[in-house]
Amino acid sequence: MKKIFILLLIPIIITGCTKKENTPINLDKKMDISVSTYQDDNPITVGLYEDEYLIKEYQTNLTNMKDITVFNIYYTNQEILENNYIKYNWNKYYNTYEEDISNYKIGFIISFEADGQSYYEQILDPDCEFIFAPYLYIYLYDDIHQPDGSWYSHILPNEVTDETIFSSIKLFMADKASSISSPITLTVFTYDEDDFDKDNNYIGKSKYTITINTQN
Repeated sequence: MKKIFILLLIPIIITGCTKKENTPINLDKKMDISVSTYQDDNPITVGLYEDEYLIKEYQTNLTNMKDITVFNIYYTNQEILENNYIKYNWNKYYNTYEEDISNYKIGFIISFEADGQSYYEQILDPDCEFIFAPYLYIYLYDDIHQPDGSWYSHILPNEVTDETIFSSIKLFMADKASSISSPITLTVFTYDEDDFDKDNNYIGKSKYTITINTQN
């Protein structure tokens, strides 16, 4: 299924991004409230895939106005899947959980350095697609709620519903991508409403991180 991007001229940044003045944050830091009261009972194992392969590290050349790739999200860490059919794989691994996991949602954390600045964002919805402009654009897809064989594009903010699943993420190199001077770190995580500290930083255990090594 081909996934396209729609380029808007003016980025809009709203509540889905937890912007931290471009300062990296330790994902494992403790909450300022009583740590002993927090228990993460999230059973989900999550992974990032390209086609049927679990990604640990990824290599890319920094080329302005070009895709890095699309990473698919599945609730497994199996190294090689039997096929690359997104909807099939999503349903297969989702249905392996005996618990009701329908209340958990998918979020992302991305960080990198460019032009002497450190960039870090927690992404919970499509409002964040231009948060890293002019270096990267972020596009989220719901591959699950699509008719089989249909054409579809990335999710727009006004299309998100309670049923939306962010089952894949595309990283697109914008017009200053060649200025990125570090690897790009991409984390996917699953969460419910109590998995954040008072500053809205994810503190749960259901996460998976890859390093995207960059070179010009």
